[in-house]
Amino acid sequence: MAGVDVGEGRPQRKGTGLRRPKRRLGIRIDMTPMVDIAFLLLIFYMVTTIFTTPQAMEVNLPKDEKQEIKIAESNLLTIRIFKDGKFYENIGNKKPKPIDERQLRNFLVEKNRANPDKLVTLIRIHKESPYYKMVYLIDEIQVVEQLLKETIPTYSSRFALDAWSEADDREIEKALGGGE
Repeated sequence: MAGVDVGEGRPQRKGTGLRRPKRRLGIRIDMTPMVDIAFLLLIFYMVTTIFTTPQAMEVNLPKDEKQEIKIAESNLLTIRIFKDGKFYENIGNKKPKPIDERQLRNFLVEKNRANPDKLVTLIRIHKESPYYKMVYLIDEIQVVEQLLKETIPTYSSRFALDAWSEADDREIEKALGGGE
């Protein structure tokens, strides 16, 4: 609340003459209601705010960059995304086979369930392939990880991204051409 104090003013001095002293008004503004509202708003926002947990991807890097990690070919699932956006898979040195994008999740579940402790997925993406295909593939790997954690609580999917090479072009040409 605000208020105005109308004081009596200064006491008049005797013999000052013709000049009248000015009356000063004392204005007092009570800040208590505004502070109350500010604190109520602060409490309201603190109580109603939903804090999100950070969504981060766990990355396991080798301790030494020069350290080689040996993986048996039978445990290496290679998924390639060609420039036309189609997916191709192979395990080890087998000939790549096309995978239907809609069947990718079932395929990953099947392969990871068959070899949950040792399977490593290697992702190779052609530089002309659509970017969203890589995002889709990584999302599917994470969905499969969540699905498998329901049955195998200690399961953790392992995958790596690798650069596309000319050898990958030849492998895909073999798959497309039907050659050996």
